[in-house]
Amino acid sequence: MTREAFSASVAAIAAEIDSIAKQERHLLFTTPSAAEIHEIDSDEGATDNERGIADLMRMERAAAIQKRRNLAGIWARLDRIGAAIASDKAALEARGSDPLAMTLDSLQSQVAQLSQQVQLSLDGGPLRPLLSEVLGDWIEMRQGLAIGGKKIKTDRNRIEDFIEFAGDKPLNKYTYFDFQRWANLLVRVPQNLDKIPAFRGASRQEAADYNDRLPPHRREPTLVEKTIDTNYLSPLRTFLRDMGAEYSFRSPLADIEIRISGAASESVERQPFGVPELNLWFAHAAKEERPDMKWLPLLGSITGARIGELIFLQGKDVYHMETEDGSGHWVLDLRSGITTDDGAARKRQLKNKCSRRLIALHEAFEEVGFVAYAQTRKNDDWLFPAAFYYGKTRVVDPAGAASKRMNRMLQDVGIHKPLESVFHSTRHTAKDIMRLARVDQRTHDLQTGHTFKTVSARYGSKTLVREELDVLRSLPLPQGLDLSPYMERR
Repeated sequence: MTREAFSASVAAIAAEIDSIAKQERHLLFTTPSAAEIHEIDSDEGATDNERGIADLMRMERAAAIQKRRNLAGIWARLDRIGAAIASDKAALEARGSDPLAMTLDSLQSQVAQLSQQVQLSLDGGPLRPLLSEVLGDWIEMRQGLAIGGKKIKTDRNRIEDFIEFAGDKPLNKYTYFDFQRWANLLVRVPQNLDKIPAFRGASRQEAADYNDRLPPHRREPTLVEKTIDTNYLSPLRTFLRDMGAEYSFRSPLADIEIRISGAASESVERQPFGVPELNLWFAHAAKEERPDMKWLPLLGSITGARIGELIFLQGKDVYHMETEDGSGHWVLDLRSGITTDDGAARKRQLKNKCSRRLIALHEAFEEVGFVAYAQTRKNDDWLFPAAFYYGKTRVVDPAGAASKRMNRMLQDVGIHKPLESVFHSTRHTAKDIMRLARVDQRTHDLQTGHTFKTVSARYGSKTLVREELDVLRSLPLPQGLDLSPYMERR
C-alpha cells in the first residue's frame, strides 16, 4: 500500500468515527431506557397503543445498542492498525529508512489520538463534576419547583448516604455494582435508624453490621422493599437523570434495573379499621375539646381525605353547593388556594393532580354538628387552628404533627399497630365503606383523589357531579357504626 493510500484509509476511519460519535451524543438523550420500557410492560392497565409504543422503543433501543457496538468495533480496528504501523516503523528504523519512518510515526500518533477519542466515548465521555459538588445546585433548583421542604431535605440526606457508601465520584463514573451493592446493603439496614440510640451517628454499613451481630430475637426490623425503592433509589434516579440533562451524559441508572433482594423485610399492608375499632375511637374523640382531635377521626374514616388535606382546610372550603332543584350538598372543596396568616394567597399543596377535588360530605356530618362548627369559621380562618401551634410555637409541619397526635390517640384507645393501623388507615376504611355500599369505583376514586387506572375511567367529568354527590351524601354506613357519642356532645 502506498503512503497516500494508507493516509486516505486512516482519514476515512477518522471520518466514520466522527460521524458515529456525533450520533452517540444524540442518542444519550433520545434512546429509551430499559426502565421506561419495563414500566409500560408491567402496567396491567396499559392500552394497546401504549404497548405498541413500548415495542417501538424496544426497536429503537436495540438499534442504538448496535451502533455502540459498531463504535467499539472501529476502536478495535484502530488498535490493530496502530500496532501494524508500530511494527512497520520499527522495521524501517532498523533498515535506516528515516523519512518513511517519520511519516509512519506521524500516522501512528494520529491513530493513537483517534483511538483515545473512541475509548473516551465508550467510557462515557470526559469526567463530569463530583456528585458532592453539584448536589447543592440540584437542591436549590428543586426548591423552585414547589416540592415540599421535607421531601427535598429527605432526598438530600439519602443521596449523601449513598456518597458515604459508594464514594464521591464524577457523576458519569458510578457503575452498576455501586448501585446494586447499595441496594443489597439497604436490605440489612434497620428501620427508624435515627430514632434508635444504639445506631445514632453510625453509617448505614455500620448499623447493618451491628444489627447482624445481635442475637436474632434482639435484632431491629430492617427496611422493607417499598421504602428502599421509594426513599433511597428513587431520589438517585431523579438526581442522575437531571444531572445527565445538565452535564450532557446518560444517567448510569437509565439502562439498568436495580434488584432488591428477596431477603428484604416484607412490607406491612395497611388495614382498614373495623366497626368495633371505629366505635372505640369515635367514643374517645367525641370527648375532645380541640376541634382537630374531635373531627379528624370521623372525617378521615368517612370521606377518605388525607390528613394533610384536612389540616389545611379553611372556612371557605366547607360550603353548601346549591343544585337546580333547590336542594344541595355540603362539600369540602380542595380546588381553590389558601390564604396564609399574613393574608397572602398561596396555592394549596396537594399530593397530585387528582387530589385537587370536591369531596362530598355524608349527611351524618350535619347530624353530628361538624357542619355547624365549620360555619363558625371565617372564610380565611383555618378550620383547625390549634393544629398549627405547639403551645405558642408555630409548628413547622402541621400535617406531620397532626398525624403523630392521631396515632397517639389510637394508642390510647388501644387500636394502633405500627404501620398497619394508623391514621392513614382511614382511607382504606372509607374505601371499604363505599365499596360495600356498591358505590361505582370511578365515583369513589373521585371522592378519595385516586388516579384512574384505565383509559375508560379517564373519560368523563373530573369532579363529582350532582348524582354522585347524592349517592355519597346518603350512602349507608356500616351496620353497627355508632355515632351517638358525637350527638351527645352537641
